[in-house]
Amino acid sequence: MSAASGSLFQMFLRNVFMDHLYIFTLILWFLGTLYEGGSGYCKYGWSKYAAPSGRCATFLEFGNLETPTHARFRHFFSTIFSRMQVRSSSHPIIVSLPICHTEDTEAAQTSRRQLREAIYSVLFDMNAPAVCAVDQAVLALYAARRTSGIVVNIGFNVTSVVPVFRGEVMYELGIEVLGFGASKITAFLKELMQQRNIIFQSLYTVRTIKEKLCYVATDYNAELLKDSKGSCEVASEGLFTLAKERFQTGEILFQPHIARV
Repeated sequence: MSAASGSLFQMFLRNVFMDHLYIFTLILWFLGTLYEGGSGYCKYGWSKYAAPSGRCATFLEFGNLETPTHARFRHFFSTIFSRMQVRSSSHPIIVSLPICHTEDTEAAQTSRRQLREAIYSVLFDMNAPAVCAVDQAVLALYAARRTSGIVVNIGFNVTSVVPVFRGEVMYELGIEVLGFGASKITAFLKELMQQRNIIFQSLYTVRTIKEKLCYVATDYNAELLKDSKGSCEVASEGLFTLAKERFQTGEILFQPHIARV
């Protein structure tokens, strides 16, 4: 990491990131395991805005398993720069890394270091002025104006519980990884809708309804006694109405047995 990229951390903490490019990226583990973000896509955008500018396919979609890692990374980042209509040399770049190689073994430490080095190598070859690759959990705390805490990250396929102290992931304390995430929640809502004979065209429709209508109940049993009906419209498919499904969907995060997890 360059000295310039190190200063990005201080700017993050002061919340004055105004013109830096960030890439919430999904990286292929060198041993073949894919760790995905909450939507299953790579998100990218400008740090001065509250939401990403766009999204694209994951790193896995670029090239094939025989394509050298450096070439795949270059294609991946080139696609993002092209979509954002910026030159790779024009802005410092922050890359958000998913939690992978969760053990505190020497092999895991080596793999994490190799991943960062590969990213730095490609982006500096593309003339990026400064690059900073940071764990997702650490960035989540920075966004909350904290440097220490426990981060629960609900990803696309897995949920991770990550301890962070002073901006460092505490691998030696252990990271808990649960085998279900946002995709399981969407699948459970699909099942609930089918039980009520609610007709929909695709899983994308179900996910859209989930994002618009579903919520987590403060008191699940009390919520069952309330009128929780809500409606939303999905483009080209019409109006959908849910009742207790709105909070039952997210409840599997706390009571997995509801969805037979």
